[in-house]
Amino acid sequence: MILYGRYLSPFVRRVAIWLALQDRAFEHRPLSVMGDDFEALKRVNPFGRVPALAIDDGMVLVETSAIIDWLEETALAGKRLLPATGRERMTALQGVACANSVAEKGVALVYETTRRPKELHWRDWIDRVETQVRVGLDLLEAQAPDEGFASGGAPNGVTAAVVASWDFIAMAHPYLVESGYPKMKALSERANALPQFAASRP
Repeated sequence: MILYGRYLSPFVRRVAIWLALQDRAFEHRPLSVMGDDFEALKRVNPFGRVPALAIDDGMVLVETSAIIDWLEETALAGKRLLPATGRERMTALQGVACANSVAEKGVALVYETTRRPKELHWRDWIDRVETQVRVGLDLLEAQAPDEGFASGGAPNGVTAAVVASWDFIAMAHPYLVESGYPKMKALSERANALPQFAASRP
């Protein structure tokens, strides 16, 4: 398998962590959505977006949720990272959704503040997106375990999504996490001490 995209993207990194936690071998090609890589990336995914995962039969999967769904469907016994059914599955998916929302708003904030010309910055909109990120971080902090991982002895898909999102916000928008979030910081440290997370840490 080949994973396309830079680990600076929380979505690419989530897939990389998922692959690693499932003990799947893959090649990483860090194509960027910016600059000279864009045309090469469009040859892989016509939308020019990441992540993209080329699987062994030649098919290229796009969009994080679709890639994760395939990884879960094809996981070996004991390697699924989300519950298969029931209330536990819905709770886990809501945890992933919260982390995903934080990541999406964090990426939007990057585009708004670094890609848009400064004279076109819309302060009210930036304030709104920052508020949405903080709301999401507050929710993640409230749900974060005091020790270990939410799933017990080993990190699961929720941990992969949460840590990828948190690390991205802490790197791209450090001022948004200065006010606290001790449980999230500790969770990130515990996760990134594991090789499955450390290997893709930007």
